[in-house]
Amino acid sequence: MSADILRRAAALMRERAEAAQSGAWEVSCEDRGLMPEWGIYSTDAGHDFALVEDEGNAAHIASWHPTVALAVADWLDRVIRDADDDNYEPQEFDSALSVARAYLGETP
Repeated sequence: MSADILRRAAALMRERAEAAQSGAWEVSCEDRGLMPEWGIYSTDAGHDFALVEDEGNAAHIASWHPTVALAVADWLDRVIRDADDDNYEPQEFDSALSVARAYLGETP
């Protein structure tokens, strides 16, 4: 069922966001020996959060801050509630379903 996909995606987003370090994240390049790696830092925690070899990947990961994930999870939940209350917006439901499937790595 489509609503189940939205629920699973929202729950997984929340679980991962709540397990992540808080605070704004920043991206910087640090020389770690043989090759520089892009570090994603939590400004609240003040230490490496993740290291990747590509600046674009680092910037993308940093932009998916826990607050963003929680906002998307809230949106998915609202779409489900609207559908349950017969306030069904087909375009919005389809968009939410696409986001949920992509996040879960599922195909239609």
